[in-house]
Amino acid sequence: MPKATKAKANIAKSTSNPLGARKIDTVKQSLSSKEASSTRDESNAVQSTLPSNHAPNDERNYLLHVSNILTSDPMIHRILSVPPSLTFGKLHEALQIAFGWTNSHMHVFTLEMLFPSATNARGEKLALPRTVLALNADPEQTMDDDEDMGIDTGYRTEDEKKWTLQDVFEKQEWGGQPVISKADLHLMYEYDMGDGWEHQIQLLGRAEKGLHTALTELPEEKAQKVLCVSGEGHPCAEDCGSAPGWEELKKAFAKPKGDATLKGWYKTQCSNGEKKGLDPWKWDLMDVNARLEKRIKM
Repeated sequence: MPKATKAKANIAKSTSNPLGARKIDTVKQSLSSKEASSTRDESNAVQSTLPSNHAPNDERNYLLHVSNILTSDPMIHRILSVPPSLTFGKLHEALQIAFGWTNSHMHVFTLEMLFPSATNARGEKLALPRTVLALNADPEQTMDDDEDMGIDTGYRTEDEKKWTLQDVFEKQEWGGQPVISKADLHLMYEYDMGDGWEHQIQLLGRAEKGLHTALTELPEEKAQKVLCVSGEGHPCAEDCGSAPGWEELKKAFAKPKGDATLKGWYKTQCSNGEKKGLDPWKWDLMDVNARLEKRIKM
């Protein structure tokens, strides 16, 4: 099993390859973005396909590459096809399903942009990141808590149920200043403020018509609107102690005589554990999509 993430090679593929090899080429041809790497370093490879305010009435789904950036070997990631009209509240639900979480902790979306700043000694323009927006399920409580603690975040907190992906990616002029480029937008989803699981959300481009039909064998108008296209990595264990705890858990199951206490905890007490044990590479694309279809209604 290779040790690097392979979003390109895993299009429409899970551990059991339920779609069959005959569909993989069809799905690849359905992606409107350029060949997108699953690594964060190549996030600009598909800039030309990013949504633009100059492309009105384009209702094709967004393709989102979401990575749990605290994980490795493998880095757990998913590629989702979602409508631009999807609210961040619904995206939260979709991410919980796609990454196998149990929705038992708090979460927040944060939006960071690069803004023009000072000029260095060589006359080069500098761009510095700045958080401009936070979205969660209870913004009033968040703002009250910040005020009670005397915290001035410098950005606003809004209701995730009232904001859509399109609002963020296409409609906003952030902070009253010109943004260098839409590709300079950094969207993060943090789940469980204790373990601090950070998921980076990258907009790859748009899905061409026919992608959902190729995956579901249903006419486009009947195919589900929110779909997991690809991914890699078994869901992280809830309450395992963030990245160090996850690594220890993987090590325990990698050896027949690995830590019996950790193995027993995962099999019997962990809220998203499995009695059969842990295979860090195993996940079920078909199961994810079945649950997305059942839970995410548009």
